[in-house]
Amino acid sequence: MRRSYLVAIAIAAYLVFLVTRIPAHFAYDLVKERLPNLALGELDGTVWQGTAGSVVYNGIRAGSLDWDTRPLRFLLGEWNAAIETRGPLESLADIAYSLTGTLSVTNASVTTRLSDLRPFYPQLSIMALEGAVSSRIDSLELEDAKLLEIHGSATVDNLSAGALQLGDFTAEMRTDDEGTRKLVFASVGSGGLDVEGEVLLNQQEAITLDLLVSNPEHLGDLGGLFRKFSSKEPDGYRFRWEGEFDDLKKYM
Repeated sequence: MRRSYLVAIAIAAYLVFLVTRIPAHFAYDLVKERLPNLALGELDGTVWQGTAGSVVYNGIRAGSLDWDTRPLRFLLGEWNAAIETRGPLESLADIAYSLTGTLSVTNASVTTRLSDLRPFYPQLSIMALEGAVSSRIDSLELEDAKLLEIHGSATVDNLSAGALQLGDFTAEMRTDDEGTRKLVFASVGSGGLDVEGEVLLNQQEAITLDLLVSNPEHLGDLGGLFRKFSSKEPDGYRFRWEGEFDDLKKYM
């Protein structure tokens, strides 16, 4: 029995070795129909280790991609690799894609500028948002494009909306025991918008925004409008909104 078990392991390991030696362009041809919004070009290397010199998402050039696969994880039913992207989004991350369709991201660092993301999110151009973003994602899980869990942190430096200078901000991302995903943020330093708040997304995809601004006059002409739709409190003006996440998707 023990010998048969060892033979089975040896055969499985050899099959994994064969799979990881498949040329990257051949493997991509097999799966690209499942990735209609993503196009990889200038492919070099194998499923195990390779590069895509051209990454296009929704018709927009997104830079390049390198990957280094951990082949033994194939035995556990998942594709697991360390990746690096270069372009509008500079990132390093460990990612895993399971047979059940769950995408996991761990140990990720991401840097970008909001202006570089405008081709992907035209709303950033409408609001003329600019700033340097740096994020650390300890863990993130997606299934069928739905965010299941996230833990991490982010900073935005020199955030501005057109001529309006908003300042620097920090944020913490986490998921509680009830599965509610939370983004808790606050301004840092002085001279900008003095704000703190949180965004909550529960398991029913209901979203809540709670925002407290201490100096709405910093918003210039928009300050009066903000006061009109917020309530006065000892520490400033609070704005609260509740709705469905699908409502926001219309504007994303």
